[in-house]
Amino acid sequence: MTSVAADLTEVRAAAELLGFALARRARPVEGGQYRALLDRYRSELRFRDVVDTMAEGLGLEVLGTPRSGLVLAPDPAGPFATRLGDLRSTMDADDRLVFGLVLIGIAAYAYPTDADFDDPETKLVEVATIDGFIRAALGTLGSLAGVEGSAEERARAAAQVYADLPQLITTQTGRRARGCTLKAVEDVCGWLVEQGAAREAASLGPDTFHLTDRFRLLVADSAGGGALDALRDLRREDVP
Repeated sequence: MTSVAADLTEVRAAAELLGFALARRARPVEGGQYRALLDRYRSELRFRDVVDTMAEGLGLEVLGTPRSGLVLAPDPAGPFATRLGDLRSTMDADDRLVFGLVLIGIAAYAYPTDADFDDPETKLVEVATIDGFIRAALGTLGSLAGVEGSAEERARAAAQVYADLPQLITTQTGRRARGCTLKAVEDVCGWLVEQGAAREAASLGPDTFHLTDRFRLLVADSAGGGALDALRDLRREDVP
């Protein structure tokens, strides 16, 4: 095999590994192709360089290789960036504010300290607990200082919208209906499952979720901002 062919083989393998990582729900099980490629990335410097270079060209950054697989972070301006506008088409501006608030609420609740970002232990979150945590923080979020258009200003607006929503509205069948905060938290948890950032903890109840290493590393990479910092501060007060 020529050196060019060998290089092309590595490029193909690198693309395949990135494809597994972008699939989100793919798991590197023992004996599978994803696991074999992940092991190559961990052990072969040349192959790692090919993967990292290809990822960079696609607007992606490799954050780590935990047990759950290769974790990628998209460039905010890149083609793989997730934007609130990409969410459910029926979401209005207030829905998006609440979605973002719940997302950082989950992050703050699960990872209140920097040491938590290095802890591979699975974090559990529960819908009602997250809702209660956010509700208790609304006063703090509402007092954040920030100019118009800033993240802090959006956090204040999100806190006001959240405060105005009822905690629970039910459908005729007894399920949570849209327009209440418990449903908003449930929807975000479901979205995290779709992204491979959480798994349902069915044995612990329908409202409990395991956060994956993917979510931990993504939060660690993007941690910062007045709203997230304020929520993490509040959460640290509750942690022994």
